[in-house]
Amino acid sequence: MRVLLRCDSTKTQGLGHVVRCVSVGEAAREAGWEVIAAGDVESPLGRGLLQGVADQLFPRPADASALARLARREGVDVVHLDTYDDEGDVRAQLARVGVLLSSVEDGPFGRRPADLATDPSAGAEFDCRPEDGTLRLARGAGFIPVRSLVRELGAVPRKVPEFGNGYRPSVVTVLGGTDARNATAAAVRLWAEAGVPSHCTVVVPGGQALDVGALPEGLSLEVVEQSSELPRLFARADLVISGAGTTIWELAALGVPMAIIQLVENQRQNYAFAVGHGMAAGLGSFGEIAEGSAETLRQALSDLGLRSRLAAAARSIVDGEGAARIVGLWRELAASRGAVSVRPATLSDAAQLFRWRNDPSVRSVSRSTAELQWEGHVAWLERALVRKDVVLLMAEADGLAAGTVRFDAHGPDDWEVSITLAPAVRGRGIAGSVLRAAEDRFRLDHPKATLHAVMRASNEPSHRLFLGAGYAGGLEEQEGTDDGGWYRLVKTAPERR
Repeated sequence: MRVLLRCDSTKTQGLGHVVRCVSVGEAAREAGWEVIAAGDVESPLGRGLLQGVADQLFPRPADASALARLARREGVDVVHLDTYDDEGDVRAQLARVGVLLSSVEDGPFGRRPADLATDPSAGAEFDCRPEDGTLRLARGAGFIPVRSLVRELGAVPRKVPEFGNGYRPSVVTVLGGTDARNATAAAVRLWAEAGVPSHCTVVVPGGQALDVGALPEGLSLEVVEQSSELPRLFARADLVISGAGTTIWELAALGVPMAIIQLVENQRQNYAFAVGHGMAAGLGSFGEIAEGSAETLRQALSDLGLRSRLAAAARSIVDGEGAARIVGLWRELAASRGAVSVRPATLSDAAQLFRWRNDPSVRSVSRSTAELQWEGHVAWLERALVRKDVVLLMAEADGLAAGTVRFDAHGPDDWEVSITLAPAVRGRGIAGSVLRAAEDRFRLDHPKATLHAVMRASNEPSHRLFLGAGYAGGLEEQEGTDDGGWYRLVKTAPERR
């Protein structure tokens, strides 16, 4: 299997897209994939990182059709695209040459139709993503990719500093791979204003000057350039002052306490999540540093207990396995191409399930015809995914999210089954294949189950579907619906030979 990493790193974009792609590329190589890359990478560090994981680095393709030509020529199976730029209809162009699109987004930034759309923002799975034809969604902290060096360092227990005898906390300040807004000096001045005796190592992009004036007594400072080895510096720090971009997830995986600044609008969600979940001290937005930010930083530098709590909260959110999960999904998607397949639902599927259930044609034949509310739906799905008496499967077919099949236990060996097809696949004659695939998957764990299907008498398509799948039964009118009662059909477990 072969993957093409597609990302850029310019003065305005920083290094975040490259770092994420490198993390995924490392996981791909560990899984036996061949890796190549393409992009506009101005930063020498960015080029070095990509060349360390990719066998070849090509210039940025001019448009989606050029990217497809490159993918076909190089024989790749997947293009992994991580950019906010509008690249055109990439999925359609790649589909013409038989290549899957794996696309990375941050909320609305970089969003596009894809075979796999990954939003590695903690909490993203709780937002209702608009429908755009994407086949598979992978959202939330479980898909945050971190580099192998970070995972290795994160596996080593951190030493607790011994205070007293003039010990000064070690601080690292890093404001992105390019610091496009020249925020580093402002962050260092904020550290100086906090006034806690400490030593600050400031990371600056190559060639960038740093002028912060005289420092108060007890504070010392040194300047280092960006490098691929920065995680080693982070791992030794007592506190890292960082922008709210990709770096905070590496710090979380390392278990390093952090104080963060929102540098740009696309960091808003990260900043709010990190501060709101107690994994970082919040210093406000660049250009609008909140009143009291110096005091917030002073507390973080002075209070070992606070820093320990910040680090523990961050470490509990990022486990470091996000890149491997993304690569695993590539393999799943490649293996299921051209066939009807089913898989267990995840919280990332919440938005698709929500839209399907609220489709008027689905509500009209459901037990409850009321429209679902998003918050209640997500809460229900969270519970359902851990219950033993509910099995919720997602179906995919011909590159489309095809629907869902649900099994609810009504006794040790009695389960009710229901099916919902996605609007995009209705009329294609695949309902029987979806139901059959779901039953086969379900019976791996429940071979003796008797299946019950219940539908309104007015729902003739569903009635024909289940009869054709080997269910038998009749019409019951005593439940008194307004459309002629309910069909109750039963299918016993097949005899084992």
